[in-house]
Amino acid sequence: MARQAIRREGQDGEEAFLNAVPHSRTTDSAKRGDVRVLCDGVDAYIEVKSCHAATGKAGTLNQVRAIKYIPLVVFAPARDTWYVLPAHALVRLAADKQRGQHTEIPFESMNLALNASLDSFGCTTGELPDRVHEAVRADRAFVLLRRQMERLLKDISDLRDSHRAAVRALLSSRVS
Repeated sequence: MARQAIRREGQDGEEAFLNAVPHSRTTDSAKRGDVRVLCDGVDAYIEVKSCHAATGKAGTLNQVRAIKYIPLVVFAPARDTWYVLPAHALVRLAADKQRGQHTEIPFESMNLALNASLDSFGCTTGELPDRVHEAVRADRAFVLLRRQMERLLKDISDLRDSHRAAVRALLSSRVS
């Protein structure tokens, strides 16, 4: 199978998710998540990725963004398994990393090995809708953790803007 661009790697998973989970729809905001699912009358955004590594082989998921604080669903057709990782579990995994993927901050972007340590998050296609709803409900209970991720995102954005302005000022002043 030819490798797709990273931004398109989850497309087969998104289509399979939409077929497997009732009341799911394509996103109205790619920034917020790949798909939406109605849970207790409220839309919840979900990140969907695909992993085509065979059983017994660790697959790597790229650009996992715990900072978004939404569940991650992984479509692993070669294993005949779905993995549903609640947002709070992703934050816990990121907290254990020394640095992120292409960034110093693991909450912003990390890679994740789909290996035996994540087996407890696995489920069948038939179990997928219930597991997604359970993840969304569980994440809603971690209000302070969600707020911490929102604060971190704001801090990172403010820091980016501050340094961008400082660098532009230095470059335009022609002072080395």
